[in-house]
Amino acid sequence: MNALRFVATAAAILFWAMPNQSQAREMVVLSYQEMLEKSDLVVIATPKSKTTDTKEQAFLPGIWLQGEDGKRSKTKSIGVETLFAVSAVLKGEATVKQFTLHHYREAQISTVLDGPYLVSFDPLDISKRSSYLLFLVREPDGRFAPIGGQTDPGDKAISRLPFEPN
Repeated sequence: MNALRFVATAAAILFWAMPNQSQAREMVVLSYQEMLEKSDLVVIATPKSKTTDTKEQAFLPGIWLQGEDGKRSKTKSIGVETLFAVSAVLKGEATVKQFTLHHYREAQISTVLDGPYLVSFDPLDISKRSSYLLFLVREPDGRFAPIGGQTDPGDKAISRLPFEPN
């Protein structure tokens, strides 16, 4: 009887601990072909400057933090810019040698179930040096942003590649 009670208790704990649909969020998932078609610029590039904050503050759409009291709040983010040097242009203006990537970081670092898939770059850290495949759209101010939005650029729009010095 104790074994049966143990199994029932373990099953109940597992059931309640598993995420349900109310904890999930929708993500924009584009195929590579769709990203290519919708992009203004597709490049292989390497970050050349450390990411710098802008004065922008925004909330990441679809991302919520849940406090210890159970209340949900939006995830605040800060705009950032990173200068990239282009190794190869796969789509767009072939003469582009560098560009500014406009992206976001969380205002407060958190570990969130179904949190954002943001990107960060530190070209000064040799252990993290990489080149990237980037699918980008031009913003009105001339900067470039990841195709598919700012919430999950690290999913596919910005993919890490082996480092290739320029």
